[in-house]
Amino acid sequence: MFKVSQEMRLNTQAAAPASNPSGSGIDGNSPEEGGIFGRYQRTPDADAYPSEPPRVYVAPELTDAGKVQLLHFPSGAVRINSPVGFVIKRNGVKGNFEVRVESPTGQPIQPVHQKQLDPERFQIDCQLSAGAGLYKVHIKCNSVTLPRSPFIIVAIAGSPEAIEGKPIDSAVPTLESDANKVHSRGLGLTHVSLVERNEFTVDCSQAGNNMLLVGILGQRGPSEEVVVKHLGRNVHRVSYRVCDPGDYILVAKWGDQHIPGSPFKLSAE
Repeated sequence: MFKVSQEMRLNTQAAAPASNPSGSGIDGNSPEEGGIFGRYQRTPDADAYPSEPPRVYVAPELTDAGKVQLLHFPSGAVRINSPVGFVIKRNGVKGNFEVRVESPTGQPIQPVHQKQLDPERFQIDCQLSAGAGLYKVHIKCNSVTLPRSPFIIVAIAGSPEAIEGKPIDSAVPTLESDANKVHSRGLGLTHVSLVERNEFTVDCSQAGNNMLLVGILGQRGPSEEVVVKHLGRNVHRVSYRVCDPGDYILVAKWGDQHIPGSPFKLSAE
């Protein structure tokens, strides 16, 4: 058998500092550099590493959800199992719209039809088929939620219709009144307390003669306590109490007409 031996010799003399009158070598500006293992050729781009962090360019935000408008959105209560439609107007906002309707139980309503009427307007249609209560309409544009979203739709049970073609007689006489002249004020129209009783005043002295009808509807149904007290001269004090946190709708009517601001959207926390 043959034995193979390997031997490596290092020249350490080149590691000693050497002076060169011409300025070349270790201390000079020559592209050749000295080292323990000899000399090596230094290329121009050998040490060309980036010294600044990489730049990240972010595109400007094109979605201004505050410009979007809702047209023909239901402002009052609607009957259950009835179709509801409204129009979204983009007003120059670019992007796609996402509309989701949530039932009083929190489940999504299907289907929600979206139809483009023109480059600026979209028609939204759905049907309130999950019973009476508060329906929430969530609208987003390019994943950006619109201001005041979710929008609230109040669905109530339908009134009894005529039986066998005979209309039902109404015992309520027709009164002359103007609900637009009704004035309301009080913290109970803007803030809801779960601890104390909420109150507000309704002044109908300049609105003719009629009846004041007040109701409050929450996630679990009507409010447990609503008291309307006539103080005289068609001025009323309304007090109510709620026990559960969440969103509420307060409806106030002078006869068959909503007073200004009704229905009021309230939130109890």
